[in-house]
Amino acid sequence: MTRFLHRPSLRLTIAAAVCLLLAIIMSIFTVVIFPGVFQMVVRSQVLLIPGTLSFTQWLDPSPVVYRVATVYNVTNPKEMAAGKQPIVEALGPYYYREYREKINVVVPVDAGEELWFEEKKWYEFDSNKTNAGRSNSTLLDPFMDKFTTINIAYIGVAYNLTLTNASKFKIAAAVAAAAALKEDYLTMTKTVNEVVFGYEDKLLDALKVAMPDLPTTVQLLYNMSQSDITLRSVVDSGKKDYTQLGQYREWQGFAKLPFWGNDAANTINGTEGLFFHPGLNKTETLSIWADDMYRSIIMEFDREEKCLGLDTFKYRTPAYSMLNATLNPNNAGFYSFGPNGMTNLTSAVHAPIMLSKPSFLGGDAWLLDEVTGLPPVDPVAMDTNIWVEPHTGLLVSANKQLQINIMIQRGTMFPGLTKLRKAARFIPIAVIQETGGLDDDLLDKFHGMVIVPKSIAVGLMWALVGVLILVMVVCTVLAVCSTVFEGMGVLKRRGEDDDDNEAKKGLLENDGINS
Repeated sequence: MTRFLHRPSLRLTIAAAVCLLLAIIMSIFTVVIFPGVFQMVVRSQVLLIPGTLSFTQWLDPSPVVYRVATVYNVTNPKEMAAGKQPIVEALGPYYYREYREKINVVVPVDAGEELWFEEKKWYEFDSNKTNAGRSNSTLLDPFMDKFTTINIAYIGVAYNLTLTNASKFKIAAAVAAAAALKEDYLTMTKTVNEVVFGYEDKLLDALKVAMPDLPTTVQLLYNMSQSDITLRSVVDSGKKDYTQLGQYREWQGFAKLPFWGNDAANTINGTEGLFFHPGLNKTETLSIWADDMYRSIIMEFDREEKCLGLDTFKYRTPAYSMLNATLNPNNAGFYSFGPNGMTNLTSAVHAPIMLSKPSFLGGDAWLLDEVTGLPPVDPVAMDTNIWVEPHTGLLVSANKQLQINIMIQRGTMFPGLTKLRKAARFIPIAVIQETGGLDDDLLDKFHGMVIVPKSIAVGLMWALVGVLILVMVVCTVLAVCSTVFEGMGVLKRRGEDDDDNEAKKGLLENDGINS
């Protein structure tokens, strides 16, 4: 047995088999086990706990985010008041850089999986980006540029009084207050900044005693009108369940919203949209808490796509998310009983404000036909999309677009509304686009901390597999050669033995003859 094991061909065969086994084990580790190990390391760094990169980014986000406002100037206000189709022209776009900062952050001792915080959010007008390529005569200034649009406060008052079946006395008082201001009823002329960020309205202030539920400030979007947010919000740190990373548990003091029609609609969920849980797969939907819509929005996987040089999952808003309650019963809780393609904010903002995609993309075709001057529908450019790196859940790029519309219709007891048609018409006020994503510094950090180490580790493991396979091949070749040489040696020895036997036989025969 010992002599058998000392054969070179057998030793080489055993070495080749060992190399093959190790190569198989390393291949399995690289393909099956390493991704799980890598994902565990990633999870440990993306949890919202002090000391992780995600926690630092969450406290003071560095992705560059812009809010881009394009407003629609009504060019035929008198004709529109007489029931004619409105004509609008776009003014803009105006770029505002968004800044966020989490303050007063608390990690409760008895609830370490949650984070309590308050948030500051503010916007700075970016004149350079807004006016890039413009001549001096066409420079845009949102603090000076004015445009004519629907009188949001007056329409809101008329809508609320009609909806609540207010007494004639109360309606007359509201109309008298509006008349005393000596302003147009149906339309108003304001600066871009006033409409985008909100303004104190004289009519609402005059009606404060009679209608205490109405705010005195008109604001299109919640998070574009508050510079200091002081109410507490709560998000999940992901410590207990990484799939719940960044999910809102409370928002601005609300554990449940008071605006909508059922418990499901009033439930607060979704992340702020800057990151999601690590290890995303193509079958799951993402939920983003959209505070400007007072609800969460759903994003579904669209396709794999390169973005900023990274392999990402591209997500988009599904068509069914903005269907009315007839076609999508889940939207009944959001009072979506009007046309398709609309999100009804009336119960939240006390005015018939409806959100849609630009140019009513995805909505009923007649909506676009009712307004002259809107750009043609572009399903690619006008949709809301996000690009997410699936291993880390990090937002790479985003493009969210909302068109803000107001519903107008005949009001027989309200001056300025008596000649409007009875059927509702939806007038666009502005399109607010939110764009953002990784800047060059964050992209370099991501490459240095995730992409490069992973590539090196995977490369080294496959290199080791290659070396093992190469050694196995060499050992196999040597073993075959050794076997051949050993076989030739055996044959040679057998030939020599035969010659010896023949010689011995001849000697024996000679000895017999001699005898």
